[in-house]
Amino acid sequence: MSKICKAALMLFISFHFISAASWAQTGGTLKGTVVDSNGKFGLPTVRVSVARTKKFAASQADGTFVIENIPAGTYTVSFELAGYITNNKKAVKITAGETTELAVTLDSGYSHELTVTARRGEAETLQKVPQNIEILTSTEMAETPMVTLGQALNNVIGVDIETGSGVASWGAFMYVDGFDDVYIKKMVDGVDVGEILGNWSQINVYPMELLEQVEVMKGGTSSVWGSNMGGVINLVTKRPRDMERPQITLKSMFSKYGKMEWGDQGSVIPNSGNLLNYSANILGTLDKFYYMFGYNRHDLDGFVDYGAEKNYSIFSKAGYTFNDKTYLDFLYSVNKVGFQNHAFLKGDGIVDPYRYVWHYKSDQDSYQHMASLKFSTMATPALNLEAQLKFYHFNVDWTYNYLGDTPPWEVPPGTIQTGSMLENRLGFTVKGSYNPSTAFSLVSGVDYYRIKADFTKYIPGQPVIYVDSVAPFLNMVYRLGPVGINAGARYDYDSSFGNQLSPSLGFNVNLLKSTIFRLTVARTFKVPDLWSTVGESYTSRILPNPNLVPERAWAYSAGIETQELRYIWLKGSLYRSDMTDGIVIVPSEIPGRLTWANVNKFRKQGYEAEIGFLTPFGLSGYVAQNHNDHKNVTGDYMLTWIPTTVKKAGLKYKNEKLDLLANLRGRWVFWNETDDWMESYFHPKDQRWLVDLIITKGISISPTTRLGLSLNVFNLFNEIAWDRPDYPNAKRWVALSFELSFK
Repeated sequence: MSKICKAALMLFISFHFISAASWAQTGGTLKGTVVDSNGKFGLPTVRVSVARTKKFAASQADGTFVIENIPAGTYTVSFELAGYITNNKKAVKITAGETTELAVTLDSGYSHELTVTARRGEAETLQKVPQNIEILTSTEMAETPMVTLGQALNNVIGVDIETGSGVASWGAFMYVDGFDDVYIKKMVDGVDVGEILGNWSQINVYPMELLEQVEVMKGGTSSVWGSNMGGVINLVTKRPRDMERPQITLKSMFSKYGKMEWGDQGSVIPNSGNLLNYSANILGTLDKFYYMFGYNRHDLDGFVDYGAEKNYSIFSKAGYTFNDKTYLDFLYSVNKVGFQNHAFLKGDGIVDPYRYVWHYKSDQDSYQHMASLKFSTMATPALNLEAQLKFYHFNVDWTYNYLGDTPPWEVPPGTIQTGSMLENRLGFTVKGSYNPSTAFSLVSGVDYYRIKADFTKYIPGQPVIYVDSVAPFLNMVYRLGPVGINAGARYDYDSSFGNQLSPSLGFNVNLLKSTIFRLTVARTFKVPDLWSTVGESYTSRILPNPNLVPERAWAYSAGIETQELRYIWLKGSLYRSDMTDGIVIVPSEIPGRLTWANVNKFRKQGYEAEIGFLTPFGLSGYVAQNHNDHKNVTGDYMLTWIPTTVKKAGLKYKNEKLDLLANLRGRWVFWNETDDWMESYFHPKDQRWLVDLIITKGISISPTTRLGLSLNVFNLFNEIAWDRPDYPNAKRWVALSFELSFK
């Protein structure tokens, strides 16, 4: 061992001995009471926790609590109880040898999570927004059996992702309330990360270590965010604050699996391999400066022949807090996906004697760069001003090697094709939030993007495309007692399609102690994909149509959630979207060719229903179902290949004292495929429960060091299932993960 290594090791050991010794010193005591704000009675089983320490307590039957031996310092103390809005007391000073007393009240209410993007104003509780929104926190993601973000999102009712093998980053075809991927806007801290050709995105490449929470806004929110009908997925990154010491986390996941058989599905080629995922990140603050740096690696030897991924992510965030009202931060993330795949579509019995409709092996490499520079300040106590620069870059290069046994109209066997596409997106947002009172707030601003799309290496003769878009927006909230009235409008001008005005009106009513009713109506739209307006799609038979206009819809939603019974909660919602100018494939003026046109009307509607329970001793669970009924009104037939009926269920046990967690999650899907000649190729093997399990145990090595061990079991009951046969779900497999954290 070199002298430098020995010195580093001694320094590391000394640091932990000094840290442990300082924590062992006598600290101060925190005591107090927690009562209901309305009934003024003491609340038992409230979890009282001191930030940046492992100190916590549960309140007694009369609402009293005591936490002893807290290191001297200034902390944020959290008070959490199911059915009540979390209360965070900041700047609580603890003095060694002394007792600090707090008297705290909690307000009833089921929806206690914060959201920051519903109206693009200041953070507000979900009790004050009219949209159907789900928040997936970093804690929830860590407690869910998952390898990729898509698996975690699949636990959100109304959200469904075709995960392919279940662990791949490349394929993530997403649905929200049955609206497929192209109708959903994807963002990271408000920066668009959906590629302009078809709004398809590699959302799985963003690692959990980067994220504070994921906000899922269901239904069209065009008056706030512009083009989207199905909803918005916004990944919110971490922003370190008030940390006494840096937090370092090292993680690794490993699985080795053998060959898996898929029954009679002969076109699937079983393969053995392994999965390796590891990451390292650090968060910290230094006076007014804060920072976050991280690296994530994902290596997968596929579940099918010639299926593999070699991916990595590097992310960073740094900022400066000038004062309590002003900050500047910079975020940068780069993701690389190296992907190999054996793509095929079985054609037995349909195009005999050819076994496949398509059949090739592909090698693809893609890069995503995303950056944001944001400045925010409270110009006056009621006025917040914010400016943000946004950048997104996506490029992909590929090689296709076409194999044999396909119909003569496909690419000849032995053909090797290469291609690439590139997109650059540079823009800004300037906005202001005016909140003169708790009864009124106003958010106004403008979004701008300059987009460059280059797929000249894919379509010969295709020029480089430039698109400019600008959109002023205005959103207002007025509260009259328990009633909140939300109104907004946005005007989008886009050089690729023209203009669109999107108004919206919503209401939310807080009833009784823990009941919320929501109602919205909004004009929404979806920009035509550049793929359909300028590029040839799928085969040379489908020609682009530069005259396409946006698909438009009036969207309606209503929902209620309640937890009047402290340990039982209920949630339900209805939605309907009446679309016009629907884009479909029609015959072209050129004989034998097809093209795209705005000719159809669609009606998309459905419901979500969820019931769950919580207990004061750590056991919780839920069952849920959503149903999507989508119809082409013009042709008078039901739309196919959407998740028509989806059932989800979960059961979780969490013991804070033992640092022990067990979480069981299940998902059942019905895909409404038909006997249409093209759809019948895919034949899903669905309508069965796919159940995953995670068991986690934490071990405290020192007051500042924790080792976490997790066992993940995917497809617990070893079901044979797939959404489409060329991307089968893996049968039962197990992954072991480790996490070492220093705080």
